[in-house]
Amino acid sequence: MDHIDYQIVELLSEDGRLAYAKIAERIGKSTATVHQRVRRLRERGYINSFRADLNWEALGYPLDSYISIRDTESRGLGHLCDKLRSIPFIVSAAAVTGEFDLLLHIRARSSSQLGEILDEIRRIAPGPTRTVVTLTSYISGQTPPLPAD
Repeated sequence: MDHIDYQIVELLSEDGRLAYAKIAERIGKSTATVHQRVRRLRERGYINSFRADLNWEALGYPLDSYISIRDTESRGLGHLCDKLRSIPFIVSAAAVTGEFDLLLHIRARSSSQLGEILDEIRRIAPGPTRTVVTLTSYISGQTPPLPAD
């Protein structure tokens, strides 16, 4: 990747629907160049997808939480995540270091629904858990500085 690719990635991280013509205008290149570079960035795996930044509260999922779980069955985190995938309220699952093995990001409609989701998680992963509920999110979707070259 060169500095032009990084400029394109930075602009797209701010607005994934930004028209190629607008990107071209901002970086001083042709629309065809931007189109070709975006295609190449996708092919090489620098850009995975373009997604909408959803307003979860407006969509009826105001409760945002993180559940840490410990894998006590020792069948591997991949196996455990395959089982947890059946719970549609899990936004993401990441292997982590420290006291717990897996960090789940959960969206729920209410605290009672979160309780039901936790019960389901505990049936699948019976080890110790820790739940943290987000009160207010101050920073979200921020892109770290990208190298200039």
